[in-house]
Amino acid sequence: MRTKYYYITIIILCFVLGCSKNDDDPVPPPATVESFDPVSIEFVHEDGTGITANDCITPDEAYAIQITTTKNSSGTTKVSKIEYTINGALYSMSFSEAGTKRNPIVLVYGRNVAELSSTGTSNEVNYIEQGEFELVN
Repeated sequence: MRTKYYYITIIILCFVLGCSKNDDDPVPPPATVESFDPVSIEFVHEDGTGITANDCITPDEAYAIQITTTKNSSGTTKVSKIEYTINGALYSMSFSEAGTKRNPIVLVYGRNVAELSSTGTSNEVNYIEQGEFELVN
């Protein structure tokens, strides 16, 4: 009978002594992924000036999509690829520094929608032909 108690005591001691003491060590925080984060997307004239409501649109003039980014850390950041859609078609723009970049586009008649894929931020321009001139709503 005593040997039975010794075996039970040895088994309990094995479980107690088997616990490690480093269970209380804090888990290191996850590493921050350094990147450029998109802030805004908008339709602009080729020179960067914004397209406003009731702006005259001419087919001869060039237009662009403009994306502004910020940097999410202070360290060295590699090139970030920002994906966006224009009227449902997927495009991307690469950023090697925070700031603003433009890509030329051709506006289509009717509704033009640009959306940042990562944030869902969107902008819309309605291109309506009005006889000899066009208006943007």
